[in-house]
Formats: sequence, C-alpha cells, structure tokens
Amino acid sequence: MNAETKSAAAVPVEIRHWNTGAVLFRAEVDASLPATGGWRLGAALQVAANAGARLDGARLDGASLVGASLDGARLDGASLVGASLVGASLVGASLDGASLDGASLDGARLGGARLDGASLDGASLDGARLDGAS
Repeated sequence: MNAETKSAAAVPVEIRHWNTGAVLFRAEVDASLPATGGWRLGAALQVAANAGARLDGARLDGASLVGASLDGARLDGASLVGASLVGASLVGASLDGASLDGASLDGARLGGARLDGASLDGASLDGARLDGAS
C-alpha cells in the first residue's frame, strides 16, 4: 500500500459520565487531530451523535464542536463547560439540565432544542438562533 492510500492512524477517545466516570461511548478518531483543545473529544461526539448515542450526563468540558452537526443529540445533564459550539447545529437536541457555563454558542442553531434547567452562566449567545427552544 502506498502512502496515498493508507488510512490515517486512529486513536481511541472515550466519552465518560461527568459524575460516575462510566464510559458512555468510545470512538476511534483521526490521530492527526490536536491532542489538546478538545478537538478529539469533539470528533468523538460527532461520531456518537451520528450513531444516535444517548450521552446523558456526558463530560464534554472544553470540547471543540465548531460547526458540528448535533441535531437531535441527547445530552441531558451533560457538562459542556467552556465548550466551543460556534456555528454548531443542535436543532431539536435535548440539553435539559446541561451545564453550558462559559460555553461559546455564537451563531449556533438551537431551534426546538430542549434547555429546561440548563445553566448558561457566562455563555456567549451572539447571533444564536433559539426559535422554538424551550
């Protein structure tokens, strides 16, 4: 196999519950993604959302989810403190009781999202679309 047809090396990333530490989802993500800055965690979350995984209570603090498509994701009670969700789509997502303190949601699409009891202290919502969010 020549260098042009080799697939990128992958590394395992686990999404864990913020309180119990239980593994909620495990994904193999591209090893060329930076190990810091939440890029690998963001890629794992995208894989989980595409698979329809329930990630209630997931610890996603500092994840880089810029432009991610997380429509309909189940993230009730998840911790997304300081996460970057700039331009992300969370249409119809369930974030009841989630902690989004200090998260950047600038330009995010949250139409129809459930945010009952979510904490948004210090979150940036410039240009976010919240049509029909509850």
